[in-house]
Amino acid sequence: MIEQEKKKMYYGWVVLWLGFFTMLVAYSLRYNFSVFYVAILEQFGWGRGETAAGFSVNLVIYALSCPVAGYLIDRFGVRKVVPAGAFLLGITLAICSLMTEIWQFYLIIGVSAFGSCAMGFVPHVPMIANWFRRRRDLALGILSAGITASAIIAPAIQYLITTLGWKGAFFVLGGISAVVVAPVAAIFLRQQPNDNVEANTGPLGPDRSIEEIPADDLILDPEWASRGWTFANTVRAPRFWWLILMCVFLGLYTYTFLAHQVAYLIDAGYSKPFAAGVVALFSILATTSSIFAFVSDYLGREVTFTTGSTFCLIGVIILQATQDTHNPWMPYLYASIFGFGFGMTIAMMAVTSADLFQGEHLGAINGMVMACFVTGGAFGPWLAGFIFDITGSYQEVFPIMYLAILASTMFMWLASPRKIRAVFGKAQTKKM
Repeated sequence: MIEQEKKKMYYGWVVLWLGFFTMLVAYSLRYNFSVFYVAILEQFGWGRGETAAGFSVNLVIYALSCPVAGYLIDRFGVRKVVPAGAFLLGITLAICSLMTEIWQFYLIIGVSAFGSCAMGFVPHVPMIANWFRRRRDLALGILSAGITASAIIAPAIQYLITTLGWKGAFFVLGGISAVVVAPVAAIFLRQQPNDNVEANTGPLGPDRSIEEIPADDLILDPEWASRGWTFANTVRAPRFWWLILMCVFLGLYTYTFLAHQVAYLIDAGYSKPFAAGVVALFSILATTSSIFAFVSDYLGREVTFTTGSTFCLIGVIILQATQDTHNPWMPYLYASIFGFGFGMTIAMMAVTSADLFQGEHLGAINGMVMACFVTGGAFGPWLAGFIFDITGSYQEVFPIMYLAILASTMFMWLASPRKIRAVFGKAQTKKM
């Protein structure tokens, strides 16, 4: 009987890995937009600028949707909102195959952004934070890895486009979201451990507590942690605005390189297949480092974020130095270093929000944080393109990106989650 009890698996891992798969589907269009982009251009002959504007529309609508999705999560819970978002995303992806005019493209891809948001990072962060206290960073790192992993399936999507056409590819992705993710999420997701039978499900192995260490053992600022963080009093806290600014600058520089790295390498003389390989390597390293970001449970959030920012800074310096094809190893080095830093910093964004503003309104608060991250992400690529159109070069963009990296790191230290809750490793050391 005791042996049987020990073999029970902590249900939080079921919730987490389902979240990972949901992230992969939710962001499959955004992170593989460039693959569909070429196919749509060939089909309709629209201008590159006006077609690419669909991506901006998607990001803007996503940013506007984040606070709404956060409110809906706090109001109705993940078991209703996530399946509804997955179904909406599936339907809109399927409808994309019927478009004939560019305004229809803007409308459909805009609506799809709300579905993606309702099933994406915004609802999952507070849910995973409820399930994982000691290993929160590892859990949120795995969740973040689902986002970056969506770019790794680009070859599979290209295969679908080659064999079924872009319409068929949209149908397949839509079907996975509506027919697979939506019902599975409705059945298996749980907002928190005391929902139904999961309260009686222990973690695998000898640790019997619901998240291996009581939450109170991690609190360093009881007065802060005991507050009821409604949206009204959250916006009056300076730490909230430091977190917001950190996310804006983080989104600004990361999305700039996500959007322009292929064009930059092609301008330097590299082929499209070579540039695609660089992007694939970037995605693999970003996915790996998102999981590796669990080191912040021992080093602290600020130190880990700064480490990731340093990797990003070094990677960007290498990319700027890549002016031609004389050193083909340099783009791969850039992708490895920048990708590793990217995954680590993105993971810290979610766990810092949970550390600072854990509570029943974390969904709405995290929605606002994500909205600002995506807003920075929408502005950065446009700014880089605008500068390129004026100067004919990306070189003037790099100093702005260096400043954005430094600014995001500075605001992370000002948000100072280390002063609110101890990370698990330090809490354990203190207890010993």
